[in-house]
Order: sequence, then C-alpha cells, then structure tokens
Amino acid sequence: MPLKLAGSTSQTALPVPRPPHAPVEKRTALGTGLSLLGTLLGIVALAAAYYFGTKFALCFVASDNYTAFLWPPTGIAVAGLFRAGLRYWPGLFIGALACQIQFHPAWVAIGIASGNAIGPVLTVLILKRFGFDLSGACRRALFLFVVAGLVGMTVTASNATFWRAAGGLPSTEWEAAWLVWWLGDTAGVLIIAPPLMTAVWPRANRKTARTTAGVLLTAALTALAFTDLVTVPVRAVLLLPPFMMLIWVGLTGRPRVGSLHVLAFVIVAIAGTAAGGGAYGHLPPVSKMLMLWVLTTTAALIVLAMTMTLAERERAETALAAAVADYQALVDGTPAAIVRYTADGTLTFVNETLCRLLECPRECLVGASVLDFIPDMPRAEAVADLPVGQRMTGPASGASGTFRCADGSSRWYRWTARLITTADGRSEYQAVGIDLTERRQAEQERAAIERKMQDAQRLEALGVLAGGVAHDFNNLLAGVLGHAELAVAVLPQGHPAREHIETVINGVAQAGGLTRQLLAYSGKGRFLLRSIDLNTLIVQTTELLRLTLPKKVTLTLSLAQGLPAVTGDDGQLRQVLMNLLINAGEAIGERAGTVTITTVSHELVLEAVSGGVYSPTAPGRFVELIVSDTGCGMDEATKARLFDPFFSTKFAGRGLGLSAVLGIIRGHGGGIRVDSRPGAGTQFTVLLPTTGSGPASVTTPPPAEALFAQPGRARKAPTEPMHASPERVAAAPPLQRVPEPKPAATVAPEPQDAKGVAIVADDEPTVLRVGELVLKQLGFEVLTATNGQEAMSAFDAHADRVRLVLLDLMMPVMDGTEVLAAIRARSSVPVILCSGYTAEAVPEELAGDAVTTFLQKPYSRAALQSALTAVGM
Repeated sequence: MPLKLAGSTSQTALPVPRPPHAPVEKRTALGTGLSLLGTLLGIVALAAAYYFGTKFALCFVASDNYTAFLWPPTGIAVAGLFRAGLRYWPGLFIGALACQIQFHPAWVAIGIASGNAIGPVLTVLILKRFGFDLSGACRRALFLFVVAGLVGMTVTASNATFWRAAGGLPSTEWEAAWLVWWLGDTAGVLIIAPPLMTAVWPRANRKTARTTAGVLLTAALTALAFTDLVTVPVRAVLLLPPFMMLIWVGLTGRPRVGSLHVLAFVIVAIAGTAAGGGAYGHLPPVSKMLMLWVLTTTAALIVLAMTMTLAERERAETALAAAVADYQALVDGTPAAIVRYTADGTLTFVNETLCRLLECPRECLVGASVLDFIPDMPRAEAVADLPVGQRMTGPASGASGTFRCADGSSRWYRWTARLITTADGRSEYQAVGIDLTERRQAEQERAAIERKMQDAQRLEALGVLAGGVAHDFNNLLAGVLGHAELAVAVLPQGHPAREHIETVINGVAQAGGLTRQLLAYSGKGRFLLRSIDLNTLIVQTTELLRLTLPKKVTLTLSLAQGLPAVTGDDGQLRQVLMNLLINAGEAIGERAGTVTITTVSHELVLEAVSGGVYSPTAPGRFVELIVSDTGCGMDEATKARLFDPFFSTKFAGRGLGLSAVLGIIRGHGGGIRVDSRPGAGTQFTVLLPTTGSGPASVTTPPPAEALFAQPGRARKAPTEPMHASPERVAAAPPLQRVPEPKPAATVAPEPQDAKGVAIVADDEPTVLRVGELVLKQLGFEVLTATNGQEAMSAFDAHADRVRLVLLDLMMPVMDGTEVLAAIRARSSVPVILCSGYTAEAVPEELAGDAVTTFLQKPYSRAALQSALTAVGM
C-alpha cells in the first residue's frame, strides 16, 4: 500500500454516502477507474524517468572504479514525488530494480532498489512535514532542503552498501562504496531536483527568451573552462567566467532561473571532464569525482542561497510596500488632518486630508509653518495655544482653534499633539486634528434652543402668575363692585356718601380693565382679527403720536404703495406701534435725531425671515413694518434680554412695553427681528402675516386720550406664553387706564315680579352674597351654594322650580363645568357662567346652546341684566 500523509495529495478522501441510483454508481465507478489509470500511468512514467536517468548517469561513470559524482535518478525521484505525490513511489522501486538487476543478483537488486525508493520518500516526507516551498524561497527553505536531502541520501547509501556487502563486496571497499553512493545521490538531490521542482511550462515571451539566452551563455562559458578550446597556463583561471555568471544570476534571478543555470553548468562540466578536458580531466577517477562534486555542489548551494535570499528580500520589500500603501491609504483616507512638524513649527509631513482642505499639494505644504493656518490670531498667541516647541512638556497636548480652508471658510478643529522620535533620532511633533465644526454648531444651536426654552418658561411662568392674580383679583373686585352698587341703590339722591361710592365703582371698573389685560397677557383672552390696511393704521396712529416724541426728533414715514392687507387686531397693532415709537424717541433723547417708519411692499416667505430673535410661528407670507431710530443703540448683552419681562434698566431705549410687543406679534403669528449696535441706532423689523388679498380698511381709531392714557415706561406688562395659538392672545397692550364709564347704579332698581327660583353657586362669600342680593332685587327666589356638590343638591331638590343658575367656574368638590354638564343632562334651564378668567375656560360642547352664556367678573348689575336677557330671562 502506498504511504499516506496527513494533508498531502497522496491521501484518499473518504467516500460520501450517496443514494443508490444506478447513474451515480456508474459515474463513481468511471471516476475511480480513471483515477486508478492515472495513478498507474504516473507510476510507469516515474519508473521510466528513473530508468533512463540511470542510463544517462552510467555514461559518465568512471569505468575503472565504477564511480559517479552525480546521480540524476535520485534528483528525478525527489522532484517527482514532491510534485506528483508520494503515492507514485512504486515507480521508483520498479525503475531502480530494472537497473540494479543488470549488475547484481536478484535478491541484492531488490534490496538496493528498496533503499533507492526509501531515501527519496524520506526526503519528501521531511520537506512536506515542515512546509517546504522552494518557490516561496527563504533561507529556512534552503536549510531544510539540504538537511532533508542529506538525511534521505544517507539512508540510501547505507542501504546500498549493506546489500552490496551482503552480495560479496570486500570489507576494504565498504567505506569507498558508501562515500561514492552518498556523494552521487546528494549531488543529484542538490543539483537535479531544484530545476525540476520549480519547472513550469515555458511561454513564448521576452522573459523566457532572456532566460534561455542566459542559460546558453552559462553553458558556453562553462564549455570554455572544461574543454581544450582555449589553452592557458593555469586552466583553473577559466572557471572564473562561469562562476561570475552564476553569481550574477544569484544576484538578479529567481530560484528557478538560478537552478537552470546551475544545471547547465553541471551538465557541461560533467561532459567536458568525462571527455578528459578542463582542469580535472587528467586527474584519477576518484579525485576527478571528488573535485567535480565539490565544484558543482558548491556552485549549486551558492546560487540557491543567493537567489533565495534575493527572493526573500523582494518578498519583504513587497510586503513592506503593501504595508506602507495600506498605512498611507489609512492616513490619507481618514477625515482627520494629520501633520508632523519640528519644534519651530516647520511641517515635515501632511496627509491628503489636509491637502484637500487647503487644495494644495503635499510638496508645497512640507516646509511651511503650521502656524500659518491659524487665522486672525497674533503669532505669539498662536505659539502659546498650539503644542509646538518646548511648550508641550507632557506626553500629549491639545489645542482648539479655527482652521482656514482653501475656499476661505474657517473650520473649528481640535488638535492633539504628541512628541515622537524619528528613525534618525530627531524629535518631532505629530498632531491629529479632528473637525468639530458641525459638533460646535450643534452645541451652539442647542444652547440657543435652551435659551429660547428658558425664555419660554419664564414667559409661561409669568403668564400663569398673571392669570392667577387676575382671577383672584376679579373675584375680589366682583364683591366690591356688587356691594358698592347695592349701596348706591339704597342711598337717596344727594346723599354725601353717593359720590364716594360712585368713585369706588369707577375705580373697580378701571381695575377690571387692568385684570382683563392681565388675562390677555396670560393667554386667556381673544384677538379680534380682521383684514387691516397697515399703511392707513400707521398714518392714523402717527398723527396722534407725533406730540409724544421729543421736539428734536423727526418722524419720517416711508410707506410702500399697494401693501397687501394683514390679518390682525387693529387695537393691538396700534399698541405695538406706540411702544416702538416711544422707545425710539427715548433712545434718541434730547439730541436731534430721526425715527423712520417703513413698510415693505414685497412679500417674504418664511425662509427669508427666519433666523431673527423671534421668528414667525408658522410658514406663510409676511410684510415688514420697520421702525428705526438714530439713537444710542444697544450692546449684545442688552439685546439678549431685550424681550425679557423680568429685565429692567434705566438706560435710554429700553421701554418696558417690549415684552408686550413680543407677545402681541407672536399672537398674530408673526415675528420680530432687532438689529442694533452701540452708537449706531436700533431697527425693529416686525413681520406680520398677510391675508392674501388686497389692502383692507380699518375702523376709525379711538380717541387720542384712550390711546395714550398712561403711556411709556411707567409700569411693566406681563406677556403671553410663546406656545399660544394665533387665535388666542399672546400679549395684550401695556397696562392702561380704562376710560371712566358712567356710573352703572345711579338709578334705583325697578320692582320685579317673582320669576322663580335661582341658584347662585360661588366659593367666594362676598361674590355669593352680591349675586344673591342682586337676583333678589330682580325678583328671584335665591338658593346659595359654596361648591358644585351643594349646587347640584339644591338643583335636584327644586328641579321643577329652578328657572336660573348663576354658576362660578372655579369651585371646590365639583367645578362649574362639571355642574353644567350634570345640569344639561337633566334640564335645559338657563345657566350663566361666571369666572375671573374669560370664556376660554368653558368647553365648547357645553357653551354651544342658546340658554348658556358667560359673564366675566367683576360684573355690574347692568351686565348681569344683559346676561339674563341673553338667556331669555
């Protein structure tokens, strides 16, 4: 059986189980038969090669002592088994037996033939066991090849000597026989095997032609040294040219090419020496064999060692070049900028990323100063900030700064530098720059959003506070107003107390107007939106406002013709214009200056107006109202808190109505932008949404005294939370005095007939008492309740008699909306809802019928009578 090696081509793979199909079995049998036939043909071919190689070697055997210094069959055997596989070893035995049977008895020939097969098999086993690859070429491979050949040929020579001694060889010739056999087989392995192991099918190209020409040149030079064609005093001198040729091949060629040159050198040397030529032709056979063996094996080992070393170096250089290419690709492909510079900042290396940023080749950057890429910084500061020179004492240091690109833009980079030592011992700094521009922009945007959120939270907190204060204050005012009207009703005309009580009633009416404005700031009111001609509104308003400006201030109007109509509340927009004009006039002060009001006729889309201090709340088209002055201007710190309702300063140009302006504009779905610098004046740009139609008319403006009652900076006005919808008030006008109404209770009430039972529910005792007394005067039988549950108990107890319910929205246990829902589930009795807030607090599904109305506190007797009329009472 053939020997089988793990991982070698000689092993037979285990058969894979297949279903019992006849076609598959036929194909398997056919494949097995072809494989067996191939193996047999390989054995025959190897046997023939070994046999004819032996015949060729016998041509150069010294006939007198049967000596051969080169035995080609051994090299053929090693090469054949290495390339084809160990399963062809029977061919060696057959070929060797066919040769040995001609010179020795059969039993001796069988023993010698067995050794001739075992030696090459052992050599190939060693080579395959340790992964020998002659084409891969390295010094380890050469060492392994030599050791394997020596070990295998030692076994072959010892086996042959043993069998020859058994066949009658005298003991005095055992040592010489072993040496001759070992030298011939070893030379065969070292000289014949390499070219056969690395041989490839030649291709007709220029490289093959050059190799062939080189081999022929080596053969020609060798022929001159081993023939009598040239006569010189010292024939050994002629060995120099072929040896120089072999050395040149060893320095420039591959192992395969070198082995071909060695083979040509050996064949010609053997042929010339056998013919009696050359430096060794005249020597005795044994001496001739030893000299040729030393010469040829030395040449073979030198050439193999040189070519393998060269191949190993080329392979290392290829690997190094690939590693350098990979490193360069990694360095140039990274998004980070990488530089290397000396202690004075001179660049010695830049990667491709930096070259792309600067749009400059690497050759132009190397040698420049790293400090040249830091814009708008003095050189001394740059040296202090960057980790250059002796400033970086630690293992790594970092610095951040802008980096000027080729397109003129600046990028924000974070540099981390480290001190390194180059291969030649120089100290340099290697820095890696990470582009943090997007991250920095994102952080700035996040900070801006956080600031806006904080502003919104402050505004919302103020709105909640204002709404709560207005609600509680309205409850107090409702009690005061009700009792005052009741007192006036019972006092006769001309009573000294009537004048004082009527003054209280008027004061409560004005206080009620203030609380309604607080509710508007808190988002609890409504805008009366309509189509407005902004130019007409400006002209009407400025005719009255001119008198409020300082005498040296000139008011100029630059109004565009055909301005599209805007959607808004004309009264609120007048307040916006009034606040902006008063602040502009105060910013100029007693100096001469100009205030200009401009309207822009072209329409702007959202993208064109976004990015201001406060941008519009929804996409659309807008027109511009611009109020500019030549006053003192504002710095960035002041601008940052310009619309903060909690911010106050006594500097000129900081009116307290600006928070109200912001709330009103936001409530209109618009935006506002501020441009100002110290000493350069201020410009407010108000953006208002258009109606999409032409200019619309506005109503006649109210009297001047109503517009300018207590204007300016005398008080602070709260504002609307920024999340309010356009329909709801974002901010009301600055707090102002409401015109004094005529006393509502100067006429005593007329007697009323009994109208049935009325339920009054309120958690404020004074308000509850006022409602009870007024309804009694109006002819109702009144039941009172301090919470919703008591109100429902009273309603259920007198459901058939109840004709009216006066219901507070904000009560404990059950609030007004819950009570209203419960009443509507039982009856359609008229209900008047009361609250310190506005009607916004009433759910739409409960307020949509004709027998439910809303009455805002504080309310007068006349307002209550109007509410009764509204519900059909």
